[in-house]
Amino acid sequence: MNWRAVHQFVPMLAKGDAIGDHVMWIRDHLRTRGLDSEIFVGTRHSGTSNETHPLDKADSRLKGTRDSLLLYHVAQASPCADFLMSRDEPLALIFHNFTPPELLLGWDPAAAFEILRAQDQLADLVEKARFAICDSAFNARDLLSFGEVPCSVIPLPVAKDSPPRPKPAKPVILFVGRIAPNKGIHDLISAMKILHERHPDVELRIVGGSTSDAYQNAITGLLKALGLEESVSLTGWVTDEQLEVEYSRASIFCSLSSHEGFGVPLVESMSQGVPVIAHANSAIAETLGNGGLLLTDKSPSVVATALERVLLDESLAKRLSESGLRRSKAFTSNQVADAFDEALELGKPR
Repeated sequence: MNWRAVHQFVPMLAKGDAIGDHVMWIRDHLRTRGLDSEIFVGTRHSGTSNETHPLDKADSRLKGTRDSLLLYHVAQASPCADFLMSRDEPLALIFHNFTPPELLLGWDPAAAFEILRAQDQLADLVEKARFAICDSAFNARDLLSFGEVPCSVIPLPVAKDSPPRPKPAKPVILFVGRIAPNKGIHDLISAMKILHERHPDVELRIVGGSTSDAYQNAITGLLKALGLEESVSLTGWVTDEQLEVEYSRASIFCSLSSHEGFGVPLVESMSQGVPVIAHANSAIAETLGNGGLLLTDKSPSVVATALERVLLDESLAKRLSESGLRRSKAFTSNQVADAFDEALELGKPR
């Protein structure tokens, strides 16, 4: 690598989310390679303020030289975009995709319009960028709609070695992700209603914070209407340690999300040996590969039947667990690091 410094820019850095973990992994990896690497944010987060620099301090810290690369994590609208458009240093993009605004418009119009603003910013950034990195081929195809730019597909470094899992004490269906309209939580609850009628001891655990008060209220109302308040748990945000416990107790991980640019919880589940059932759309099939059971139909009866089959058929659950473990090896830090280093050579100083 011929860069002397590679600095990252991100709208906001939060620990425990896919983008935040990726940003910090990149910084630490670059520093092990002997490069100067800092993180600049458009909006500071109290939980990571000791890890970042505010955007208004960037001028004094950047050298303005051609052997310094600026990496921008594209995920939402941010003042970082305007700042980077004004800089002379080489620019590269890491594109994490946007939730389609039409999926949010009826629940959170302000968030939908912010995504539209971010799309406008991205169209300008693509013209300036030397190259881009996407964590899935799905994202790479989406990025092409904003303009032509050399692009490498490099998955996120999610998988890690985990000890053998004990057999769950009771049947637990797990979903990990934001409580947001595009995540399909209402579909999962509807399937749970059918499954619960056949197997009253089954529990559904939905792990993650809410990003839409209206959708959160709708989910709470749906649980009450279906009589599932005692069988479905909404944990809210959890620590990394608590998340490990959730995976260790899960019988099945199920995602019915309508849009994923990658799908970190899919990989986390596979690397923990949790059988995965997911609706095949966006980047989900690409990420899961042959590591789980893909559904082309997420109607409640189909999903409930798939969940029941895996719960009752121990040999099927074992095969899904083993195939997921094999698939997760594609997302280890070592493999991702090699691909990341190679991608940076696309933008070496000329």
